[in-house]
Amino acid sequence: MVEHAIASADCGARIRCDAHFVKSKRAKMGNAKKRRRMDGARSSFARAKQLNWGRFASFMQFRLMRLGTFLAFALMVTSTSAEEIRSGRSTLEIDTGGIGLRMGTVRFSSETPIDLRLAIGSEPATTLRGAYRMVSRNDGQLLCTAVLTNSSGAAFSIRDVYASGPHPDSFRLTREITVSQPGKADGFQSRFRLASSAGFADHEYFIPGIWYRDNSKARPGALGTSKTDESFLIREDRMPLPLVMMRDLKRGVALSLAHLNPDGATCRADVSAQRVIDERIRVASLGIEGQEQTAVTLAYPATEGERSYVPGREGRGSKRLVERFHPIREGFSHRYAVLLHLQTADDFPQAMRTAWRCVFREIRPSIERVDLDAVYQASLELLSDWVKDVDGAPGIPFRLALPEGRLESPEYYTYQMGFVGQQLPIAYHLLRHGLIHDDPKLLAQGESMVEFWVEKSPTDEGLPRVWFNTWPQPHWRQYDTFLRIASDGMVGALMAWDVMKRNGRDRPQWLRFCGDFGDWLVKHQQTDGSWVRAYRWNGSVSHDSKFNTTHPIRFLVDLHHATGSRTYLDAAIRAGDFCWRNIHQQFAYIGGTPDNPNVLDKEAGLLAIDAFLALWDATGEKRYLDAAAQAADFAETWAYCWNVPLPSDDPELVFPTDLPTSGFSLIATGHSGADLYLAGAPFLLYRVYLGTGDPHYAEMARFLLHSTRRHVDIDGSLGYGQSGLCTEALNLSIDHGRGHGVDVWLPWLSYQMIEPIVRLRETYGISDTPVLGERVFKEMQVKDRGFAHRRGFGLTEVK
Repeated sequence: MVEHAIASADCGARIRCDAHFVKSKRAKMGNAKKRRRMDGARSSFARAKQLNWGRFASFMQFRLMRLGTFLAFALMVTSTSAEEIRSGRSTLEIDTGGIGLRMGTVRFSSETPIDLRLAIGSEPATTLRGAYRMVSRNDGQLLCTAVLTNSSGAAFSIRDVYASGPHPDSFRLTREITVSQPGKADGFQSRFRLASSAGFADHEYFIPGIWYRDNSKARPGALGTSKTDESFLIREDRMPLPLVMMRDLKRGVALSLAHLNPDGATCRADVSAQRVIDERIRVASLGIEGQEQTAVTLAYPATEGERSYVPGREGRGSKRLVERFHPIREGFSHRYAVLLHLQTADDFPQAMRTAWRCVFREIRPSIERVDLDAVYQASLELLSDWVKDVDGAPGIPFRLALPEGRLESPEYYTYQMGFVGQQLPIAYHLLRHGLIHDDPKLLAQGESMVEFWVEKSPTDEGLPRVWFNTWPQPHWRQYDTFLRIASDGMVGALMAWDVMKRNGRDRPQWLRFCGDFGDWLVKHQQTDGSWVRAYRWNGSVSHDSKFNTTHPIRFLVDLHHATGSRTYLDAAIRAGDFCWRNIHQQFAYIGGTPDNPNVLDKEAGLLAIDAFLALWDATGEKRYLDAAAQAADFAETWAYCWNVPLPSDDPELVFPTDLPTSGFSLIATGHSGADLYLAGAPFLLYRVYLGTGDPHYAEMARFLLHSTRRHVDIDGSLGYGQSGLCTEALNLSIDHGRGHGVDVWLPWLSYQMIEPIVRLRETYGISDTPVLGERVFKEMQVKDRGFAHRRGFGLTEVK
C-alpha cells in the first residue's frame, strides 16, 4: 500500500522508517544474505591479483556504494533509536513505535499518529490509520511524512512538522493532508490523539465552559456528564478557547491539547444533525476518548459525539454522532496546527489556570478600543427613555425586541428587582447621573423607582418580593424570593441611599428598607453560616441548595459600612467561612442564574469574586484574596477569546454578521448559549490585579472592557433601532444556527455596561485597565485600599 524510500549512504538526513510499514519479507533479511554480500567482497580482493589497480579501484567503488546503500536501508528499517525534541522538562519522541510525549516517568503516546475517517456513501465511516513513513530533522524541527491508501484507491499525502512550542514543556504540530488520489471515497476527516496509560477514572478534565474536574456539578445531560461513554468529542465553537486538558490524579501531570489559529468558518449546511461533506466547514472538535487508555483528541473537521446538543429526535444530550467531512477531491488539502503542553500541578485549579493562560497567550485576542464615554451615555439614555409609570409602578420594561428596539406587548412592563431586570441598581445610576449633571428628569426617575420598591415590596416577614407585573393589572408575581435577585436589588437600594445622603438628600426610609433585609438575613442564617437558594414570602425554604451563600455577602459588608453595625459584618464573615470551605475549596461555583438549573455557571464565579473581595476588604485575610483570584480564574474561562465568525449565507440573522463575536461568554453548563454578562467583570478583575500583582487579570479586564462593549450600538452602525441597544444572548455553535438567539435587549445588559465604567472612574480615576509600571502600580494600590476602607461609600458628590 505504501512505497518505501531507500536512502543512499551519503544522505545527510537521518531517516527512519516506522516499523508499522515494514513488510515481513524485509524483516527476514538475515545473516545469509549479509554473508553472501561479504563473501562477494572477499572474492573481489582475490581477483585483484589478476587486475590492475585502476580497474580494481573502480570495481570496489561500485561494490562499496551498493553495500553502503544496503546498510543505509537496513539501518532505516531496524533502528530503534528515537528522534526527539526537548522543551523544558519534557521530551517529544518519534520512533518505530509511533509518537510519545514524556515528562519524567509519565508518557502519552500514539502508535498511529495519522488517523483518517472516510465517508463512503451512506455507510458508516471507515478508519484508515498509520505511522510515519519518513522522519527527518531540519533546524530543530522534525518533518514527518507518509502516504496512506485505502482499499478503494483513495490516497492521502501527510506532512507533519513538529517543533518546540512557545512555552517551556510545549510543542507545536503543523499538519497538512492532501488528497493525492480520490479513489471511490466521498469525504475525509483527520484526527490527532495522544493517550495515557491510565484510564478515564484516573484523570480529571478541563474544557472551558463545558467540563470542570469530574463535571459532577454540571447540568444532567450536559456534554461530559455521561461517564460511561467512549468518546467525548465536542465542537470547538462551543469552547471559549479551543482547548482540552486532562490531569493524572495520582501523579499530577496534566496534558493540554489546543487548536492554534482556529478559523471557525461554517455555512448553513452545518446546522444539520446528518452527515455533511463541505469544505467551507473549518471547525475542529476536541475532547476525550477511551475508557481504558484515555486520550486527548482533535478531529478536523468537527465531528461531534457520542453526544451533541445539535437538535435531533432523541433530545438534547442524547447519544448522537454528528459527522463532518471535507471532500475527497484530487489536490484538496486541509491544514491545522496543534499546541501540546505538559505541566505538573498540585491541584485542578492550578492546572486549569496554567492550561488556559498558555493557550490565551497564543490565541491572544486583539483589543479594539471602544469609546467608553459613548457607551455609557447611550446606555443611560436608553434606560431613561424607557422609564414609564404604569398605575403608580415606575420602571423599565423587561425586554425590547431587536433590531427595532420595540416593545412587543404591554405585558413586558414587568419589573425584577435585580438579576435580569436590575430595577434598583439601574435606579441608582439614574440618580447618580442626575445629581452629578443636575438632570432633574433622571433624578426624578431614579427616585420614583426606588420609592416604589421601598414602599411596596417588603412582606410582613421582612423578606422583599422581587418581581412585579403591571399587566393586565398591577400585582406581585407569585415568584419565590431568590437570594440572587434580592441581593442584586438591595445592593442597588443601598447605593441609591448612599449617593442621595452624600449629596444632602438623605432618605432614611431607604436605609431602613435595606436594614430590614439585613436583619432578615441575620435571623435566617443557618448555623454553618449559609443561606439557601430561594425562600417563600413567609420565610420558609423553597430551594435548599446552599451554593448561593456568596450572593448577599457584598450587601452585608456594605450595610455594615452604611450603618456601623458589627452584626452585619459578623454574618458576612460566617458566610465567608462557609463559602471558603464549600465553594472555594470544593471548586463549586454553582447556581448564579435563577433562570437556569442550580448548576455550574459563570455568574456564580463572578458573584464569588465580588463576595471574596468584600471579605478581603473587611478582614484583610489573604485567603479571601486568594479565593477571589481562583474565582476570577474560573469565571474568565467562560469568555470567548477567539472570534467565531458568523455565516455569510444566512439571511435570517439579526446579529451583525461582520461584528467579531469575541467577548461573549457561555452562560451555564448544559447548553451553548452565550451572553455579554462578563461586561460587568473589569472592575473586579482589576482589583484582583492590584491585590495580587498578576498582570494577566489587568489584561483580561481590558479585553472584556472593550470586547463586550463593541456590541453596543452607539451610533446606529450596528443596525439597531436605538442607540444603546445590544443583544441579550445568542448561540455561537450550530444548535439552532450560529448567531441565532433570543434577539432581545434586557435591562441587565445596560447595567453591566455602565457599572464598571463608573466604578473604575470613581475609585481610580481611570477609564481603562492598563498594566502599570511599578510606581503607578503602588499609587493605584493605595487608592484601592482607600476603596476597601469604605467600600466606595461617599465617593460620589455633586461637582
